[in-house]
Amino acid sequence: MSKDLDNRKKRVLIVDDEPQIRLLLKEFLSDTFETEFASNGNEAVRVSAAIRPDVILMDVMMPDLDGISAVQKIRQNENTKHIPILMLTAANTSRQRIQAFELGADDYISKPFEIEELLARINSKLSRAKQLQDLPPEKIEVSNLVMDLRSQEVYIDGEILELGPVEYGILELFLIRQGTVVSRKEIMEKVWKDEKKSDRLIDAHLTSLRKKISNFHADLQTVYGEGYRLKIKTIG
Repeated sequence: MSKDLDNRKKRVLIVDDEPQIRLLLKEFLSDTFETEFASNGNEAVRVSAAIRPDVILMDVMMPDLDGISAVQKIRQNENTKHIPILMLTAANTSRQRIQAFELGADDYISKPFEIEELLARINSKLSRAKQLQDLPPEKIEVSNLVMDLRSQEVYIDGEILELGPVEYGILELFLIRQGTVVSRKEIMEKVWKDEKKSDRLIDAHLTSLRKKISNFHADLQTVYGEGYRLKIKTIG
């Protein structure tokens, strides 16, 4: 991530049906954050998908769609499910808190609240989100193939593949670099950690790997004189 993106103001989506609450939160937060607004749950779902804010402050009791139902819809969207959501409400019952957490809320703050506490909780959620973002992925999903990086298992259409360690390492490299050319030298450096392996050994592993991933919706292409490229097939 570039330094400019790291230093940009984080964007907060404020969701509340009361205009005075929205204005008050804007006044409190605008020095530190960019602020966007929604006045009900349906609008919150739509706006969050459109702008992908860094954090959402969500009222609970709203017309059209309440905040808890909006959280559920936001969590169901692949593009917005990761966004931290803090619930803001005057109706502070344990039933609501439990329901909100079960559906994916990250925190719960009762009205009226201290602005210092609100800022601290927002910053805590943003920091946690960044830590999770910086973690290496747990799996790679490409078309009909899934590579579980923790168990080092590979599945095509849900069926596990029997791959040796070298085949697994070569496939992982191609998946990470999909669409670009990977040289034989790079395979030797990153998979074997050695530049002196025989070309015949590489060829043997590639031939075996091609057979094992024959049902993968992708082509492992030879780019003559340069190396290899994993090209994903267009299905449909």
